[in-house]
Amino acid sequence: MITPNIFDNSSSLHIAAADYFLKVYNSSITQQDAFHVALSGGTTPKHLFQLLAKPPYIDKIDWSKVSIYFGDERFVAHSHDDSNFKMASQALLNHVNLPKDNIHPVATNMENATVAADNYNQLLAENLPSSRFDLILLGLGPDGHTASLFPGTGILTETKKLCDAVYVEKFDSWRTSITFPVINQAKHILLLSEGKGKIDIIQELVNAKPDEVKYPIQMIQAENEMRWYIDKAAASGIR
Repeated sequence: MITPNIFDNSSSLHIAAADYFLKVYNSSITQQDAFHVALSGGTTPKHLFQLLAKPPYIDKIDWSKVSIYFGDERFVAHSHDDSNFKMASQALLNHVNLPKDNIHPVATNMENATVAADNYNQLLAENLPSSRFDLILLGLGPDGHTASLFPGTGILTETKKLCDAVYVEKFDSWRTSITFPVINQAKHILLLSEGKGKIDIIQELVNAKPDEVKYPIQMIQAENEMRWYIDKAAASGIR
């Protein structure tokens, strides 16, 4: 597990994340004149998205060259309050000049999550250059999950698909999620964690032995750059 970068408060963490987003965007545009990014759900990314939708960030990005994907999604309608697509739309997508064809939500109107995941797997294979994201945004759950890669689920051992369906028993819900193969080969990964609710898991991850793999988040083996940004509240249990 990588060593986290610790920021004084939530605000400074969000600004640092927005600066990193802009940095990776600029690098991608220079290299290939396009930027492919996978968004995550949750409160911390929401604050990041709201920052990106305002100056100075909104004015420094040519949104016509940005392609938006979703690292995971709950199998609910896009209008549902649990939808990551709805959150991202309200916080960011509705406020920037993004061509509709550049936004790639999971088709949750299909007959079930497995069909939706297979559809998204094909979409990623067809749209991502070499099946590699320029940037993947990830969060961290108190149980050590990231995206919708939860402990004890079969998706953790998926090695071929870029996206798969997963049933999360404790929430009694179906979801779709990108898999470790596509996460690991991303050009850049940014993991965001904040708040006192993450103290225990962060303390355990930071103190874990290199060969100790207890949580899904520890299964990430990034081939390129991965950064982990946390605030002081989340880091307060680190010894």
